[in-house]
Amino acid sequence: MNSTVFPAVRRTGRLYARWAASLVSAALLTGVVGCGGGDAAAPPDLSAPPTNVRWVPFQGVSLPQTDQGPSSQTDGAATGFDHSPTGAGVAAVVHAVRLAIADDGQWSNIVAREVVPGAAKDEWAVNRVQLSISGPADPVYAPRLLGYRITEYGDQRAAVDVYTEYSDNSRAVNHTTVEWFAQDWRLRLPDPQSTTRPIDPVNELPSGTVKVEAPK
Repeated sequence: MNSTVFPAVRRTGRLYARWAASLVSAALLTGVVGCGGGDAAAPPDLSAPPTNVRWVPFQGVSLPQTDQGPSSQTDGAATGFDHSPTGAGVAAVVHAVRLAIADDGQWSNIVAREVVPGAAKDEWAVNRVQLSISGPADPVYAPRLLGYRITEYGDQRAAVDVYTEYSDNSRAVNHTTVEWFAQDWRLRLPDPQSTTRPIDPVNELPSGTVKVEAPK
């Protein structure tokens, strides 16, 4: 709040009383206008679902394409997500699945454009070189998306649980993190030294899950 320096005056008589009263009124008005701050910004809606969901095939798995992203798909890499909770949720889903099932000709471009640089990315690439995926995912092991739940959200980072189902009706949750990097949401791979389990089995989807269920 701005402060006012009062001039030295003779503090007697009606003139001073009127002058003091006017200053008090002005100070109160300034406080109301300057310190009120207006309405506080509404918190982001972490459960807002994506809109205009379409399903596109990738390596035998159906992935969402929505108004919140991805807006571009080039050489297997999906980019262009809204800087919003919904954009972060869709990005987590798309990045996690694409990275897991990309074939030998796709993965290097995907990791370059969908993953945050760092030691975890480098180690993942070293391990991926030693594998070979030449075709679509085996239907027995291919995940079917059920939805996601944002457990933490900030403008630069979001923690997103991605829920999937498999051919034997078992379900799993993939604990992912996405970061706003180079004007897009990218996947932050787990630290190589982390002992936290990235995937856990689940029976039911928890409350707050944004259901984005892929067709069977």
